[in-house]
Amino acid sequence: MKSVQIRKFLLIDSAYKSRILRGDKVTTIRYGNYEAEPGSEVYLVLTPSDTAVAKIRITGIERKKVRELTDRDAKLDGFRDVRELLGELNRIYGELYGDDEVTVISFEVTKRFKDGIPLKWLKGLNYREPEEIARLYLENQERLNLNRGTDFIMRRIYNEGLGRAVRTFGPKRVREALLKTYHALYGEGII
Repeated sequence: MKSVQIRKFLLIDSAYKSRILRGDKVTTIRYGNYEAEPGSEVYLVLTPSDTAVAKIRITGIERKKVRELTDRDAKLDGFRDVRELLGELNRIYGELYGDDEVTVISFEVTKRFKDGIPLKWLKGLNYREPEEIARLYLENQERLNLNRGTDFIMRRIYNEGLGRAVRTFGPKRVREALLKTYHALYGEGII
């Protein structure tokens, strides 16, 4: 069986968002072999919107056979018991059997985002957060020489958050300003 590397983000169904952010769900159980470095931080991205809502630290990876899953595994994953957990796994992956392997990925939320960040924006910014781009812009604006429109957008992101900037200037202008600023910062060797 091929293994899946978790490097920059972990996709999770939006139905689990509130359970995760409350701390009721601290694992995700995936069919197959998943690998991640314990201690690594990745973005938690909701599907189907493909929006990052938090940053999480992977605290553990454990491989098990389906028949080895316990009520404790179910509770850590936000379910009442192993029967409810298996019902959900079968719904997602199709019928699983006792010898099928799953990976239990343990994590903790390290940072919540007030405004979700579209995954395609994170990819375009090489997984830098918009607020970090705005902060670096303000710290280095004299070296970057960007236009007033970009300056207004970066200041809005820094002072009021990404969501407010998007509501004020529109997603297309904000994304363009972030990319322009990222490339200017990169060109100057700042990032």
